[in-house]
Order: sequence, then structure tokens, then C-alpha cells
Amino acid sequence: MLRKTILSQVCAKGIRSFSTTPEVRSKVAVLGASGGIGQPLSLLLKHSPLVSQLSLYDIAHTPGVAADLSHINTRAKVTGYVGPDQLKQALE
Repeated sequence: MLRKTILSQVCAKGIRSFSTTPEVRSKVAVLGASGGIGQPLSLLLKHSPLVSQLSLYDIAHTPGVAADLSHINTRAKVTGYVGPDQLKQALE
């Protein structure tokens, strides 16, 4: 009886986790990514399976932060933008 209960629960979970629709993923922009709050926030977002693109923006040192995060093996693609002239690109 216990075996039948466990088997039915495992089968039910397998059916519920199967999906034919693609995953909904999103692009996230972090403004102020080089600061004391922006760097750890960017690290946490890089680990999120819901984020497909991570756009980092600040007035200085952002490409270095983006390069550091890009070495983490996750699906999220990281790009860094610096200065007011690249703000629009970071938010697209």
C-alpha cells in the first residue's frame, strides 16, 4: 500500500513538472552595478534561473564587474555599460 502511494505521488509530480511551452525568461538591468549594493545584487541575479540577460550599468568600472560575473557558469548572459551615453542601451 505504501509503495502504491509513493508511486502515485512520484507520477503525479512528473506529470505536473512537464511543460510543452518555453520557459519565460527576462532581461534585468541593474543601475549602479559597481556600488556596494549593486555588486552583490548582480551576483544574486546571475544565479537566478528566471534571468536570461543581466545588463549592468554604472558611471565607472562596470565592464570589470560584468567580466567577473560572466565567469560564473549560469545561463544568464551578462553585459556591462558605462557612462550616460550607454544608459539607453543598458535599458533596451
